[in-house]
Amino acid sequence: MKKSNKSFTVSMVILFAAVLAATLILLVHFKIGTSNNKNNDTSDVSAQMSEAPESFSSSDEKETEPPLIEQKTEEKTEEKTEEKTEEKTENDTAKSKTTAASSIAQPRSEVNFPSDTSSWELILVNATHRVGNVDSRLNLSYVAGSGERMDSRAAAAYEKMYSAAANDGIYLTPCSGYRSYSTQERLFNEFVNDYLSSGYSRAEAESKAATRRMPAGSSEHNLGICMDIICASSSANFQNTSEYAWLKKNADKYGFIERYPENKAGVTGVKFEPWHWRYVGAENAPSIKASGLCLEEYLGQT
Repeated sequence: MKKSNKSFTVSMVILFAAVLAATLILLVHFKIGTSNNKNNDTSDVSAQMSEAPESFSSSDEKETEPPLIEQKTEEKTEEKTEEKTEEKTENDTAKSKTTAASSIAQPRSEVNFPSDTSSWELILVNATHRVGNVDSRLNLSYVAGSGERMDSRAAAAYEKMYSAAANDGIYLTPCSGYRSYSTQERLFNEFVNDYLSSGYSRAEAESKAATRRMPAGSSEHNLGICMDIICASSSANFQNTSEYAWLKKNADKYGFIERYPENKAGVTGVKFEPWHWRYVGAENAPSIKASGLCLEEYLGQT
């Protein structure tokens, strides 16, 4: 009986030792596996960082981006604000200086042309003194050597002026003389539509358009009593050409005046147009030039 108990005790000790050994082996294996996994994870992250763009590798760089973007946005906003302010100031100045702003919709009078053949050359046509469609009542002639037409009396005077300038080596290339009522209407509406598309009201668009192109019936072109003159030999601004200098000095001798001087925009309602020359007759032009007045002032119809 004692021998049997001793054998059982030995067996239990051996079994316990085997279980303990197996447990130790499993623990060691688990630790080694965990360590390998951690090493693999670290190497993957390192690889991803090395492949990332430089702009995303530093948190400091990312933090400096928003202030730079905000600064650019502020600069853009300031530029736009300045542009709008300048444009608004320019618009306000133009409105305060031009008669077209308040009269574009309702002209004060309609001109009956030709009402008096003895003074036809002094007829005033502008935003507040308009003519109807008188195309069929005009006596037009082509200016020799060009495709431009004028009132036949003005055309003859222009040809004399052209010849005199040519003798001085100056060539006054005729660009735009007579325009039909419908053509003037179309050109004016093109400017109006441009301003409408920019957000201006109808009244504002018409007012601004009138400083660049006269409405139909309010342009001297509709009567063929003026000519827009260009310089064929230079691309410079016309006011800086020898052609303009010649006209300033000599045009009045042939009955032409500078219709829209730079310092008279507040009276004429039209911006400076150094190329636009109006026929008023050889008797009237020298007096108007000497007076320093624009046609509205000279006629007392401002």
